[in-house]
Amino acid sequence: MAERPCTVVGSLIFFVASFVFSVVALATPQWIVEDFQGTSKYGLVVECIESLYKNERREQCQRAQDVPGEWQATTAFISIGILLLLCATVATVLSFSRSSFLNYAKWIAFAAAGFFSLASLVFPIGFDGEPVGGKAFKLPEHSNIGFSYIAFIVSLLLIFVGELFAMKILCADF
Repeated sequence: MAERPCTVVGSLIFFVASFVFSVVALATPQWIVEDFQGTSKYGLVVECIESLYKNERREQCQRAQDVPGEWQATTAFISIGILLLLCATVATVLSFSRSSFLNYAKWIAFAAAGFFSLASLVFPIGFDGEPVGGKAFKLPEHSNIGFSYIAFIVSLLLIFVGELFAMKILCADF
């Protein structure tokens, strides 16, 4: 027997939204934004440096180099989480025909949330690394968290809302 459409569609919407936010966060270079003698944007896989040349702003982006080990671990945790989230989304779609797949989706998404949570805790430890130069869990004065990290945290929250649908806490049968 199939699951209620409200439960499946709710889970599906939030799992897909979380997937999109996490992929965007991983691909964009604004995890740390540094405004010190020009703007530097550091991401987990890309870094961009903006300079002023003859009153013209130029931005050069390249693959991130000299990335702290903590950020490499963060990238690995997020990548695993994204793959798990993709599997949870497929299992959620399959639960339209067989309800047992929603139970699989629930546990797979829970594992993805675990990897995302680890990533969110490991990432700030790398603030003392080469590109930022702060201390673990403390950025220097001229650096801020960028929208990529915020998008990642939103992604983590969206997984938990999807979990509430998958566990039938939201849209429950009464």
